[in-house]
Amino acid sequence: MTDPSLLAGRYRLLERRDRAGTSWRSRDELLRRDVTISEVPLPPPGPSRDRLLDQIRAAAGLRHPGVTALHDVISGPDRLWLIMESVEGRSLLQSVRADGPLPAERAAEIGLRVLDALAAARELGVHLAAAPDSVLLATDGRVVLTGVAALGPADELRDLGATLFTAVEGRAPHTGSRPAPLTADGTPLAEPGSGSTASGPLAPLVEELLAAGPGHRPDATSVRLTLERVAPRPAHGGHGEPEARSGPRRTPVLAAAAAALAVLLLGTTYWFWPRATESTAGSTPVALPTAFAHTPDPCSLISTKQADDLALDTTPKRKGKECEWKTNDSDPGHPSNLRYTLWISAFGFTSDEEARRNYAMFRKETRERTRTDAGAPLTHVKPVEALAGIGSEAYRNEVTNGLTYNSSVGFRAANLVIIVQYQRGVPEDANGTTGEGALKTTRWILERLSRES
Repeated sequence: MTDPSLLAGRYRLLERRDRAGTSWRSRDELLRRDVTISEVPLPPPGPSRDRLLDQIRAAAGLRHPGVTALHDVISGPDRLWLIMESVEGRSLLQSVRADGPLPAERAAEIGLRVLDALAAARELGVHLAAAPDSVLLATDGRVVLTGVAALGPADELRDLGATLFTAVEGRAPHTGSRPAPLTADGTPLAEPGSGSTASGPLAPLVEELLAAGPGHRPDATSVRLTLERVAPRPAHGGHGEPEARSGPRRTPVLAAAAAALAVLLLGTTYWFWPRATESTAGSTPVALPTAFAHTPDPCSLISTKQADDLALDTTPKRKGKECEWKTNDSDPGHPSNLRYTLWISAFGFTSDEEARRNYAMFRKETRERTRTDAGAPLTHVKPVEALAGIGSEAYRNEVTNGLTYNSSVGFRAANLVIIVQYQRGVPEDANGTTGEGALKTTRWILERLSRES
């Protein structure tokens, strides 16, 4: 005879896991294992219900160490019960309330794992909550999202901003007139402080993520880059194994946007540099026009075959005056040491003199830079050195942040300034592959510019 105290004749509800009473620690009496059961009210028949059901069907196929697995669904006339994996641990919110704020490095590591989980879910069309009480710090070392799929697209990155703020400050951010970020059960995140300004190396990122308008917030790629600069090492899953990643890990140690800012703001001061050495260029000078009427499109400066020769996807991504190519590594297991990224930036000026001033100031900023935008230390593997035979004047720089190696070449050609950055996912460039890639790209660009009329 069926036990009436069991849900669907199988699951025993033991105790509530949340204040709203929608999540229960439970026992699967058939398989004799612990599970978590979440109660989800069904919207009236129509598009909202259809979207919710589509989300749950998609979630059933999601298998990722950073997301609680959905084992089964029990359907009722006005609600669903989701039978989910039981994960032992404390939510981030519980952890900081009990033990205080986390170091920025640990918060960044947690943020990276949350991004991985969100990306894996998004690939299947699943939207998950990343609020401080739905980010579980499991006892086996995993960081696991436990939030139930949302009815519509969640504001995942703003939720992540609230989570990072809570992690490093030990309290919820004050959002002023903006709606407060919600916890997994839909209630506003409680106990706001008097301000929303975080401290430490994550502060700029957190402020951007908590911006009122989505258009003022960074995209997921920019968030990942910043977190990787702060995190002490690549995130790991449970049992010491690297956690599966949904996309490439990229840590550009020089930002082209910062380069542009330095060029524009510091363009009125001169800086004098040593003479170029012939040994560093490795190529015959290329004849170039004496002036350029238009700033070239950086995405057009190398060909698809040349991008392929650099182990890059042949379809670049345009970002204003910058163009980005990256390794086509859709396989999350793609080795980091075989991941490359190339950035080319092109700046046009009204005169050679203006270009010369801006080139000098960018080189000065490059030479004196010792930290990333997020505050992580940079090591200059070689001093910034002048290059002969490249445009009107040129320099090379090689730096590492301990995870990625970046080789850059900046050069002026008449009234143009071109910046090339080639990066590989290794801490050092033992065989010179990265440095040679930057120089090879520069030579290709010079050949392309020589054809300008």
